Amino acid sequence: MNVEVNQKAPAYSESQILIHAPIENVYQLLSTINAWPNWQSQVTDASIKGEIKEGTTFHWKAGGFRIHSKIHTAETPEKLGWTGNMLWIKAIHNWSLSREGKSTRVKVQESLEGFLARFMQKTLTDGMQKNLYELKLEAEKNN
Repeated sequence: MNVEVNQKAPAYSESQILIHAPIENVYQLLSTINAWPNWQSQVTDASIKGEIKEGTTFHWKAGGFRIHSKIHTAETPEKLGWTGNMLWIKAIHNWSLSREGKSTRVKVQESLEGFLARFMQKTLTDGMQKNLYELKLEAEKNN
């Protein structure tokens, strides 16, 4: 990753899941940002103009918060990462994908820093688990 998460941040979470779908399909779901609201229950809006590449910005809304993000890593089909800002909080979010036979191991890490970030640990951890589960459901639906 071009930008690593801060494991010592006031809020940090890491998790992984095995998805029974090809790595290319899983990466496609993650990198089709405009379609995030179709499968992520917390995302109500997402808009990117341009390609999925380092430096591209996008805007989205999750949990009632408007988030402004910038892609820092886009290595098809294994890595996708971005930074984001909402209110007084800075986030770093990284996805790493690896093949396991015909399945895909997905690892996600996120750190939050800034004013009141330490109060968001439970929300971050719970949201990450829900997001992984929704990704798994969507990826395996058509597989």
